[in-house]
Amino acid sequence: MESKIITLVVLSYEKAQILKHLLEKEGVECFLEHQNLIQGAVATGVNVNIKEEDFGKALPILESLLHESLEKRAAGKENSPSGKILLPVDFSDYSKKAADFALELAQKVDAEITVFHTFYDPMINSLPFPDTFMYNVETEELVVEMQEKAEEGMEEFKKYIEGKNEKLGDKKLIIKYELTKGIAEEEILAYSKIYNPWLIIMGTRGKDRKNIDLIGSVTAEVIDMSKHPVLVIPEDFEYKGLDKIKKVLYTTSFDESDFVALDTLEKFLRPLDVEIICVHVESKKHSKWDEVKMAGLNEYMKKTYNHTNVHCDLIDSDDFLEGIEQYVKQHNIDFISITTKRRSFISRMFNPSIARKMLFHSTTPMLVFHS
Repeated sequence: MESKIITLVVLSYEKAQILKHLLEKEGVECFLEHQNLIQGAVATGVNVNIKEEDFGKALPILESLLHESLEKRAAGKENSPSGKILLPVDFSDYSKKAADFALELAQKVDAEITVFHTFYDPMINSLPFPDTFMYNVETEELVVEMQEKAEEGMEEFKKYIEGKNEKLGDKKLIIKYELTKGIAEEEILAYSKIYNPWLIIMGTRGKDRKNIDLIGSVTAEVIDMSKHPVLVIPEDFEYKGLDKIKKVLYTTSFDESDFVALDTLEKFLRPLDVEIICVHVESKKHSKWDEVKMAGLNEYMKKTYNHTNVHCDLIDSDDFLEGIEQYVKQHNIDFISITTKRRSFISRMFNPSIARKMLFHSTTPMLVFHS
């Protein structure tokens, strides 16, 4: 009977070659798929394939390679997160909820906060065609009026923020304020490239919004395009303080990016003393191979994060969102974390990401990483 061939992992060309060498050195027969597509020429990467019976020998070698990579990434960095938090706001109640979360988190991790607001400027979208373009004086007056409203809104929001900051006494935070004009998602993304925040925290409206909002949400656009982790606080979320967050759900696809995201997530959550539950959603006919991979990931997490309460679970469901939602309710999950990939505008229009769908489907805060 022929041995079944399985894909152990999907890696970059360079890492796949290293892993192949390490596996063969330990007597594990291995071959690569897509290896002719080098230097990241294809988004799917290189498949590292082995015999199914060699999985037990191969997994520790894979873990060792990936863990070494994570240690190199962490070299020179502190164990606890610190730095900058970007807080885009629109002066709404859900922005205040995001601000409450940001203030307490910044205090925990010793970070500064920049409160960021963009007001719409119709002048930006005016196209001055020669001979046919006519300048509208009312447009300039409208811009001035919108700027004045934005300044008033920022001043009110500043009072709210500073009022809470004053209560911290000697532990007051460094809080900065930025007001710009333009298209909100574009300005947030442009500023984040300059500011380089450790985390972006944003509020969003509840799950009862109309479907048309799926296309135009500022928060969804930032999630899809930002290179920085984005923490989303839903309007319907009842915030009672960081000490009330006890269970965090991480959704895994058994991808290489999970190891980096889990490492970042664990550092993010370490000051909060919470339980991390790593789950994979699969149909009720999931294979034994999924169970083996989950068991291997569970062993890796317990070994790597031995000071953190972690475990793994399989969710039997044909619908990802429904499976997650039911699990969240049944297990009293306080927080969801997910890894997503950056994609083109066309692909996002016709096939919205899981993170974007969950944004409008959940009343639970969600932390999104990019692979």
